[in-house]
Amino acid sequence: MYKYSLKLAALWAIMLAMAWGTQAMADPQGAGASKPYVFVAAPRESKAGGERVYGPIAAFLTQALGHKVIYKHPNGWLTYELWIWKDRADIYFDGPQFGAWRLHHLDQTLGPRVPQAQDWRLYTWKGSPVTNLREAANGAVLCAPPVPNFGTLWVATLFPNPSRQPYVRSTRGWKPIFTAVRNHTCMMGIGPKITIEALDPHHQEVTILKRGPHFPNQAFTVSAKLPLAVRTAIVSALLSPAGEKAMMLLRKRYSHGLPLIAGHAADYKDVDRGLDAQWGTIYAAGINHYLKEDAKREGLPTLSLMTP
Repeated sequence: MYKYSLKLAALWAIMLAMAWGTQAMADPQGAGASKPYVFVAAPRESKAGGERVYGPIAAFLTQALGHKVIYKHPNGWLTYELWIWKDRADIYFDGPQFGAWRLHHLDQTLGPRVPQAQDWRLYTWKGSPVTNLREAANGAVLCAPPVPNFGTLWVATLFPNPSRQPYVRSTRGWKPIFTAVRNHTCMMGIGPKITIEALDPHHQEVTILKRGPHFPNQAFTVSAKLPLAVRTAIVSALLSPAGEKAMMLLRKRYSHGLPLIAGHAADYKDVDRGLDAQWGTIYAAGINHYLKEDAKREGLPTLSLMTP
């Protein structure tokens, strides 16, 4: 009986070892791989809107990877920026300034991007007394979206001297900004090239003060926390025909329905310059308070901007 028990114990040991080995092969990342990958995007819409646009992408990646991917909606821009600083997510989709910052500071992998370039225009009304950037630096009122909008950050880089800058009046919507400039409510406005050309195709109402370069557009990035093979699989899946289908609503909103294209990290070099200035000055003054509030709301340990 004793020998039989030993044989049975040995058999169980062999079976457990085989099962563990099989699990290790299927789960090369170890126990942590059981956690779902978290996909986040800039909070430009409501939670329901985010689920509608990004939920299908998370579901597709779950099927493509054989590993659960969930979409997590941030409750605001401060929360989202906290997630970026702390690399709280695994997959991101947002503006080029954020993607460039993560490529630069977090060594993330660049995924597909919106094919169109981002071309910004700083403009004033026709006949305005402001004719160049030097004159605009004397406190001229600029209507622009609130930071961290990429266009607003780009304008900020044009005025590196903190004592000689325009006064920014936060205004939401490209058409309201254009109307405010046309009606002389604001001395200057910022907007995409395509919008300015649509609203004033022959530049009869506004004068362009500064044309921005051809910046790359919004893109996916994947955290360096994930193994290279997983990052590669995510990028390949998103670029596939099935991935294109899963991103239908995203493409409809951001690329006029065109397929996303493979991104090249070199195109995003220095695109985060405006963010570096923003996070390094304005936000740093009181951001720790907001980080603590966000951490408390999310049930996370108390964090500060200065912690690693």
